[in-house]
Amino acid sequence: MKRSMLVLMFIATLLLASTAFAEVRFFDMGTADSKVYESATRVTAQDLYSADTGFGWQNAEGLSEQARAYEEMGDRRGSPAPPVMWTNAITEDCVIGESSNQFLVDLPDGAYRVYALCGTSDRARYQVWDFTVVARASGSTLAPADDASAWVQMAGGWQHRPVRLRAEVEGGTLSLNLGPQSKWLVGAVLIASEDEWARVEREIIDPLEEWVFFLPPEQQANWTLDPPPDPEPMPELSQADRDRGWVLFHRPWAEVVWHNTLPRAEEINPEVRIFATPGEYEPVTFCVNLLRDAGDLTVETTDVGPVAADTIDIRHVRYMRARPNYVGMGLYRVVPDALEPMWMFNRREIHDPAGPVGLQASATHRFWLTLRVPEDAQPGIYEGTITVRDDAGGEGFVPVRLRVLPFTLQEDPSKIYGMYYRHPVDNASRGVDEASKEFYERQAELEHSDMLMHGMRNVVLSAWCRPENENGEYEADWTALQAKLDLCERYGFTGPYAMHINASDIYRKYVGSGWGSHTADAQIPPPEYAAELTRMTQFIESEREKYGWPKFLYYPIDEPGRSPDSVELVRITMEAIQAGGGPTYVTAAPDHEQFAPLMPFVNVWCTQTFLPDRETLLADMAARDVQYWCYPNKSCGECDHTTVRGGRMTYGFGFWRSGFVTLIPWIYSSTTSDPMNNLTGAAMDFLVRHEPDGTPMSVTIWESYREGKDDYGYIYTLEQLIAQAAASGKPGAVTAADEAQRELDYVWDNIKVLPRYQYDDLWPAGDFDAYRWIVAEQIIKVQDAMR
Repeated sequence: MKRSMLVLMFIATLLLASTAFAEVRFFDMGTADSKVYESATRVTAQDLYSADTGFGWQNAEGLSEQARAYEEMGDRRGSPAPPVMWTNAITEDCVIGESSNQFLVDLPDGAYRVYALCGTSDRARYQVWDFTVVARASGSTLAPADDASAWVQMAGGWQHRPVRLRAEVEGGTLSLNLGPQSKWLVGAVLIASEDEWARVEREIIDPLEEWVFFLPPEQQANWTLDPPPDPEPMPELSQADRDRGWVLFHRPWAEVVWHNTLPRAEEINPEVRIFATPGEYEPVTFCVNLLRDAGDLTVETTDVGPVAADTIDIRHVRYMRARPNYVGMGLYRVVPDALEPMWMFNRREIHDPAGPVGLQASATHRFWLTLRVPEDAQPGIYEGTITVRDDAGGEGFVPVRLRVLPFTLQEDPSKIYGMYYRHPVDNASRGVDEASKEFYERQAELEHSDMLMHGMRNVVLSAWCRPENENGEYEADWTALQAKLDLCERYGFTGPYAMHINASDIYRKYVGSGWGSHTADAQIPPPEYAAELTRMTQFIESEREKYGWPKFLYYPIDEPGRSPDSVELVRITMEAIQAGGGPTYVTAAPDHEQFAPLMPFVNVWCTQTFLPDRETLLADMAARDVQYWCYPNKSCGECDHTTVRGGRMTYGFGFWRSGFVTLIPWIYSSTTSDPMNNLTGAAMDFLVRHEPDGTPMSVTIWESYREGKDDYGYIYTLEQLIAQAAASGKPGAVTAADEAQRELDYVWDNIKVLPRYQYDDLWPAGDFDAYRWIVAEQIIKVQDAMR
């Protein structure tokens, strides 16, 4: 009898297991000819719902399919590079809809989880995908719960977004409703009962996301993890910290905090102290080291004196896999990178078992708050509190002390802080539908606002027109250029603007081929090339004057090579532009002797380094019409975003010491594949990322640019006060000016002059604020003496 009962129980267990497994439905959306993911069911745009199959689309209206595989390797300047994305049976294809539709699946009544992978392996240029996904019982008219609906936004292709929903099935059919603002797309749908969800996530979703968002299994062996520095030993912790299960600590924001960083004893349970002037932005950071697994962390803050709590931007530093150099291959690190908004951190849509993005024991997480002191704030010392909580009831506090200084920063009108820029206005003009156009127009506004808030006032633009037609006329549509210049003016940007022009098509017209990447295939063009380029320059200059546009710097060739033919091509090009009345701009290093023939024909040298040295370039700029600009890529997106101290030195104390006129790095934002996957594409993505709706999402080094610019602002403000005090004739003011100059000279002498500031030979992170305070204190003293 006992044996019979055991057999019956075993059979019942098998039946329950098979029933649970039957409540897992996996659909691969694509074409009739594309591959099908293991254990998935093929679904095409032609598969309408029927009772026989138990799944399908409600209607065929507006449905289409897309399939495009990217399995070949790319190439970057002759070197192997990853493809824009690795594809599998799911990611190579998808179903697209232009109108609302429902994907219906027959299921036993009960509670379910729904996973949808939305994306495309096609470039999908100028297309913005904007749609809602709602999981509900078929026919239900009740408003969906928060966890039963999602909003998906994605600009372009070569990327995917995961959607995780909950649903209650009553009546035997689940409906996945897709409602587009523009278009929707879906590559896979997976439905599992609550009982099966943990297994499905572990066995199906996690491996799929590892492939989609990082590396496919067969590529894993080709990439090596460069581990972070070994952490210092954990100090003795208080019983309260051990009981809570996590430790609060603080390091200067410009010091890199790795995911395995452990606190030093003096950093634990800190009070964070900052100072700022009215109108100034200032970062406040703190770290949480987890002693145990946590389900969630939340951060909130009180007012900090005049800085209202609801104006304080609270973000989490997202750790991402990144190549040490943007064109590197085969080596990656896990680095602190994007400053994601808290809603993204709390949602954590992508599971990353190989990366420290979760809240597991031993991981360190950094939180980044940005305060802006109101312009009418009164000087004084103010206090506030940051509160951190976990979902188990643990709580910790970070006191913040803010000193508002009694002066405002002045800007040096002789300096330009600008950006290379891929303009959303160009995408808007080519947008495939109205929703896409509106997205890019809004993105352009948001990006200009973000650049303004980070102190940038200039971008690289393009004045493009065709070569002369048979009538000797030029055809040009300045609609996009006018829109860009209007946007610049609205946000307070100033010229002159480096302006790409279409010299390459004139060259091709007379030579019969292009000059190749960075003039690698340069030939000496016939005289007709220079003559027409001069006429084109005259035409653009006449248009510039007619429309009242700011000064243009004519930028025909990017980073030319140093071969004799290349240099001669550039010389001819620059001479022709100058003959047409246009000042010339070239991205080349004048300290390379091969470029010596260009000297008389270049009005702006834009170099990657602070070379030539200060004395040489100041003498050259005093002697003739030439300026020296810098695009400091080695402390920008050419590396992962851990060059934070280098970025701050480049934009502040180093810039001051260099004598250069302008900083204009490559590039505000540039995406070669999935913007959140740095292991795909011929070049790692640069600088600022974006939230799904196009809102700029800062990275750690982007914040260092603003702080460096503020360092320079403190210095320039003191220099102006010293000059005023010295000229005032007041004995006390003159004495204060002399003392301030000695302190400023002390700072000057402590700057180690380097061609580029990246990782090495830099001040410790905390010393930057110490030197800034030396300057600030002298401003206060001279200002007081002037009164």
